[in-house]
Amino acid sequence: MDNPQPSAPPVIALSAYERNGEAFSLAPQYAAAVCQAGGLPILFPPQCPEARIILLRCDALVLTGGGDISPDFYGAPCDDSTHAMHPDRDAAEIALAREAIARRIPVLGICRGLQIINVALGGDLLQDLPKSIGTRICHRNAEHNPIMHEVIVLPDTLLGSIVGRDTLEISSWHHQAIANMAPALRINAIAEDGVIEAVDMPDNPDVFAVQWHPEHTAAGDPHQQTLFNWLVQRAARRLVRTQQHTARQRLSGKDARKAANAVAAKPARRETVKSR
Repeated sequence: MDNPQPSAPPVIALSAYERNGEAFSLAPQYAAAVCQAGGLPILFPPQCPEARIILLRCDALVLTGGGDISPDFYGAPCDDSTHAMHPDRDAAEIALAREAIARRIPVLGICRGLQIINVALGGDLLQDLPKSIGTRICHRNAEHNPIMHEVIVLPDTLLGSIVGRDTLEISSWHHQAIANMAPALRINAIAEDGVIEAVDMPDNPDVFAVQWHPEHTAAGDPHQQTLFNWLVQRAARRLVRTQQHTARQRLSGKDARKAANAVAAKPARRETVKSR
């Protein structure tokens, strides 16, 4: 079979975030896009001490949006514009990103998730875009609503192969971005003001991240939905490999038991001794 399918939908883990110390939450569009792609979404709080166990139970990881990452994690002083920090979540997601990448578990970073991947791999961040590069393009408006703008998809990139376009209209809601990109990453898209909008990892085809929020518009924009389709397809491939490996191990175990049983059932050879 050229394209074997897993026996069950791949499980896609989505990191939830704490809201005002009262609850863990996540916008429902994330799960909807994963479901539309054929995956089974599960939400988890990344700052749980045993959160890394989730990587043993899932087939892919989505690092979702949220507050600013503490500059302590990339060795910079804290700008007065940096806010809504949760260092416990930062530490947990950085560890999750590193371990998922090392285990070749497919990872999709969204907005803050892109920044987590960059920091986890040794990069750092611009803490406030208006201060750093000006306001030629608005990446986050004052009304706390996402804003649409265009990004340029670079040629011969993973993003280009996924969406099949050289520009995309995207939903943006961020005031921080990559400053110095981690050496392991490669730029896939930029905004007209030079902000890095998408990255992949040439040495690991299962890692991809965008600075925008594709879940905002995925229901009505097939190009945004294809990002979730890509993730679920990578997860399905990994799941099939795992299931095939498990089946081979079981078959090997059965063969070993059959051989052992055959030896045990074989009559013992008796030596006859002739009397003199």
